[in-house]
Amino acid sequence: MGWIGKTSLAKYVYALHSHEFATSSFIEDISRKCDEKSNGMLDVQKQLYNDISKPSSVQVLDGSMCTSMIENAVARKKVFLVLDDIGSLDQLDALLGSKIFNPRTKIIITTKNACFTESCALFKTDVKPKHALYKLTGLSKIDSQKLLCFHAFMCNDPKAGYEEVSENLVKYCEGHPMALKVLGRSLYNRDVTYWEGYIDMLKKENGLPG
Repeated sequence: MGWIGKTSLAKYVYALHSHEFATSSFIEDISRKCDEKSNGMLDVQKQLYNDISKPSSVQVLDGSMCTSMIENAVARKKVFLVLDDIGSLDQLDALLGSKIFNPRTKIIITTKNACFTESCALFKTDVKPKHALYKLTGLSKIDSQKLLCFHAFMCNDPKAGYEEVSENLVKYCEGHPMALKVLGRSLYNRDVTYWEGYIDMLKKENGLPG
């Protein structure tokens, strides 16, 4: 699910552990960067290589050459990489290549499609990387209400008279933290009638029963 908190969690882990490695790189929003221009993927490759290796005087104009340079740099060092929002198998292969990494290297990949990981070129080698899959789910009903109320009322519980509408909005958001945050801010200091109309509008826009 988009905006569920994958990037935020990856940032937290990166800040916590990046100092333990010889070199590290956090590249955010890879899919968008690749889609913005025709050579977007090459720009991302160069960013990754520059982060984990000494600046090179070699002018890189080819994606496959850049992949090879990344492979060689990662093979020699204990590296921590975070590749955020991988949108295709080609992106993953271009950034990680197919050579075996230093066994102490750690890589975090955030993506909406978990099948990319085991389908990439790294997993077609004789020595497959050790890996684990973590699926982020939505917040519980209690935590959802606290988040909504924090942004809508600046407290953990709904104001008197708002109990039902806040419960309906929590149900609509299905535990999605960004939706709860954005909608809570949109409804801040609004009366109950406005809340009810807003929820009805959201349901109609998404084809849901009232």
